[in-house]
Amino acid sequence: MSRRYGRKAPYSPDVRPRLQLGAALHPEQVQVPNVVDELSAVSDWPMFLNDSIGDCTCAAAGHMLEAWAAYGRGAAVKVSDADVLKAYEAVSGYIPGRPDTDQGAVMQDVLDYWRKTGIGGHKILAFAEVDIKNAAEIETALYLFGHIYVGLNVPKSAEDQFGAGAPWDVVANDGGILGGHAVDLGYWNADMPGKTRLAVVTWGARQEMTAAFWSEYVEEAWVVADADWISATGGSPPGLDVPALNAQFTALTGQPGPFPIAPSPVPADADRTFAAVLRPWAFEQHCCDNAKAAKAAQTWLKAKGL
Repeated sequence: MSRRYGRKAPYSPDVRPRLQLGAALHPEQVQVPNVVDELSAVSDWPMFLNDSIGDCTCAAAGHMLEAWAAYGRGAAVKVSDADVLKAYEAVSGYIPGRPDTDQGAVMQDVLDYWRKTGIGGHKILAFAEVDIKNAAEIETALYLFGHIYVGLNVPKSAEDQFGAGAPWDVVANDGGILGGHAVDLGYWNADMPGKTRLAVVTWGARQEMTAAFWSEYVEEAWVVADADWISATGGSPPGLDVPALNAQFTALTGQPGPFPIAPSPVPADADRTFAAVLRPWAFEQHCCDNAKAAKAAQTWLKAKGL
């Protein structure tokens, strides 16, 4: 099977600023389970043309959308080869039938296109960079966001391991780097025996990865969020400072922050506190509109058992 690459080196933050997840994330406030699995419910991973062109950056986004739909995290989006190709053409300048234009893309450009234009009819609210050297941030980000959009450099040994169905791991002689690649990280298992704890999707298949391989070859990682990621009540995941993310977004773009702010929680005893004040008034003699209000208050007190 042919396997293609196509991830260009990331921009310097000085050239293209980005949101930093770590500035708004508090891993110590999040209880991450030993197993985070956002891959197993997907029975088939499309290749998304990555066996013939270097569209891995867009194919990985397609895999994330497929998994979100399967796990109910987002709208039921069915991504096609045409959707992925359209995105790749837009961000890279690729022209079908012109191999010389198949030069790959920068992941941040794909994310920006995904936010502003959408892939497969699906837009994201925002994206943020993950600190690839901070294990607690990686684990927490995967748990909260479901997937991490990962960029790495693939050695010859990793291509051989993929072909043999073996985990990606560090070896003494890796055969040199074949190219930059983008994959979808969607699995973490702290209980897995041995060194293999991670799993990604690439080239139409699930691929295991060791922490050592991550440390050696991963160059960038990002999380993305959309409206479906925010709960129906406007809440946000624990340990994530949504106002801080919004402030970063506004500082970078000049636009209002896209993340809904969760309403302040109502104290559990608020009804009892209010009832204690309301009850004496509700059972006094009133007339006109006050009498109607008092009657309504009595009904509310009875319904609440107060």
